[in-house]
Amino acid sequence: MRKALIVRLSSLGDVALSSVLIDPLIEKGYQPYLLTFSPYDQLFEDDWRIFTIGVSREELLEEDFIQSIKAMNFSLFIDIHRNFKTFLLRRKLNGKWLIYKKDSLRRRLAVRLSRLRKPYYVTESYLRVLKPDAVKPRPKIILSEERVEKLRELIPSDRFVTLGAGAKYKKKTYPRFPEVAQMLIDLGFEVVWVGDEKDREIFGQVKGINLCGKLPLIDVLAVIKLSEVFIGNDSGLLHCARAVGTPAVQIYGGTHPTLGFSLYPEEGRVIIKNLECQPCDIHGKGECEHGDYRCLDIDPALVLSEALKLLPQVRS
Repeated sequence: MRKALIVRLSSLGDVALSSVLIDPLIEKGYQPYLLTFSPYDQLFEDDWRIFTIGVSREELLEEDFIQSIKAMNFSLFIDIHRNFKTFLLRRKLNGKWLIYKKDSLRRRLAVRLSRLRKPYYVTESYLRVLKPDAVKPRPKIILSEERVEKLRELIPSDRFVTLGAGAKYKKKTYPRFPEVAQMLIDLGFEVVWVGDEKDREIFGQVKGINLCGKLPLIDVLAVIKLSEVFIGNDSGLLHCARAVGTPAVQIYGGTHPTLGFSLYPEEGRVIIKNLECQPCDIHGKGECEHGDYRCLDIDPALVLSEALKLLPQVRS
């Protein structure tokens, strides 16, 4: 079978969304591989459809690594990262490359020009390198039944909600997750917090089961898969929830759906205040220009209400 290498180096959410290419490549007669920065290769540890190649940032362009990739004799390379590093990688590897259309200029201008804030989904751009007419591609990561059952033992309740409260930048981090957690607990739900050690430090003591920083990435996916609903920011774990098929509530702060990372309606609910200053940065970096982070001033009762709307879908 011919082999195809997907190149998506980072970050967590982008790598999870790259899974939209797996089945289409198989349908076209390719064995898919994914080249990504470690530890994101862990996401696909159980997924029998794809092989992963994890690499450090330092090793990516080293000659030994380049020669090891060349020796694998890929028939096709797909660059869905498209930055300076992958440009250099393409030059070193040669071969047949497909490169996705990043829509970078429009997205950057949309930060300042509201008329350019049109619907856009990065998953569609990824898949259009193979299928020009791609519509609503869904990310998908397969987990083993053994892993899911093992993680089930950590949670004392069959009915629980996962909270992915962390995000890389403050302008993307909803600060009132503890209140949402308390409301869920009052309704009889178990609450499970997922994230990394940094998230544990930010939120401190929380109500519910705090697994932040305690599990490898692949096990975090299993916990999310077991939950009835995931509630998170516009960040990596939200896209992991999409990939394992868990309905999600996505809370926007300094970013915006026009940048490409919004849920489809069938994947869950999107909460955004749609202020004139949203988005204020393409990645959500920096401090709030108003000083009050008004985009994140969202009533926890609204977040709860949107989450409860997803529960009948889960039970069915």
